[in-house]
Amino acid sequence: MKSNRERLVVLNLSLTLLTCLGVGCSNDELYKEKATLQTDAKASSDSQPAKIHIQFAQWSVPSTKFVEEAISRFNENNKENIQIDLLNIPLDRYIETLNKLNASGSGPDVFELPKEWLNSYITKEWVTDLSPIISPAFLSSFPDWAVNSSKELLDSQDRMYSLPSNQLTYRLIYNKDLFRESGLDPDSPPKTFSELVEAAQIISNKEIGRSKYGIAMPMGEVWMDFVQPMEAINGYSGVHYYDFKTGKYDLTVYKPWLKTIKELNENGGVFPGMENMKSNQAMAQFADGNIGMMIASSWQASLLFDQFSPKSDWGVALPPAIDNARLGKGAIKIDTAGWNVVGSGTPYPEAAAKVWKFLYSDEYIGQLFAHSNMIPVINKQASDLANPIGTSHFRQFLPSSNDSVYPDTPLILEEWSRKKIYQKALAGNQDDPSLLEESSRLNTLLDVAVTSMTININNYYFPNFNPLTPLDRK
Repeated sequence: MKSNRERLVVLNLSLTLLTCLGVGCSNDELYKEKATLQTDAKASSDSQPAKIHIQFAQWSVPSTKFVEEAISRFNENNKENIQIDLLNIPLDRYIETLNKLNASGSGPDVFELPKEWLNSYITKEWVTDLSPIISPAFLSSFPDWAVNSSKELLDSQDRMYSLPSNQLTYRLIYNKDLFRESGLDPDSPPKTFSELVEAAQIISNKEIGRSKYGIAMPMGEVWMDFVQPMEAINGYSGVHYYDFKTGKYDLTVYKPWLKTIKELNENGGVFPGMENMKSNQAMAQFADGNIGMMIASSWQASLLFDQFSPKSDWGVALPPAIDNARLGKGAIKIDTAGWNVVGSGTPYPEAAAKVWKFLYSDEYIGQLFAHSNMIPVINKQASDLANPIGTSHFRQFLPSSNDSVYPDTPLILEEWSRKKIYQKALAGNQDDPSLLEESSRLNTLLDVAVTSMTININNYYFPNFNPLTPLDRK
């Protein structure tokens, strides 16, 4: 049991972190306080061996409650005298906070990264090469695509920095009650972009005066709420910002979706304030019956199985396609998450490595999957997908023949800026040249990289690429 002194130390550290994240404070204040409190914690008990405190940072997610429960069991049962201290960071400040912590040398011992940031952290030497502790048996538990994706990271030819632990799928969720009230068929959700616009407009017009809208499109966290869903669902129409058949970038393929979003926003079909709306706000409104439709990822939908219980009859369907001719021409893109790493500055590398392995275990992932909060990557865990403990709605988010992971693209570090180009195109005219100009810039960078032999284009060029089976590179 913790002493009162230890409890006060943990409480003070939590309050300090929350204060700094909420109102802002200098890095020096945060790191000095953290160091002082950790020193006090280690000296708090003379009668028992000091716990090895490993700080694990992740963004605040719907599964936080179950994460805390799994970590609590680890802390109680592990024989290594390891104590995991969970640091939840708000999603919209996650990377900024991690960057500041690591730049100051006070980064967490173990933390989760979006894949798009892994190469940057490898370049800055903020993460540890884990290949010495990853056995062939451990790797064999992952599907080939997950291992290959890890090996394609920068500087990872003979090294291993991370592996994905979970998958994100995308669906259209819709309020069947609002469909019925608006004269729409509750068993026939929109299948194309034009049908989506029409249905949203009908619902909004029918519900005038009741603060109910046809669709919500939260974009408060641009990457996860706007960029990833757009690129994922457009895969269902057979398009992707990188054309594996030609080995070239083409961001203009998203013009129809950007035009659809703008049309929805201008005709009053969208719940107001989409630019600043957070996922949890949108899900709360959907649960209250105020939203007709949403494009939702599996992690967003998990809020409906935990924090917000829908008051209306609702359904889950495949996302719409550009038009009927392109319906089902490709696979809906699966995004990967749970890319956990060990910080290079940890004073306890062995203990941190054990915590890292725990984050891929049945005791951890299985707990989250059982509560409809996470779709696992590991083969053994994923083999249970047919019989999840969670809700029937969650089962409709599980990967099917309509979903697939896509191969990595060549310019991972340089592609990040496309987020701003999408935003610019959305705010202005979709025929504005910015999408074409950014495509040209990326293709020029790719040509230079191929010419200088820093990139082998054969790893990213598949003349027979089939968008229905993206991982088949033959």
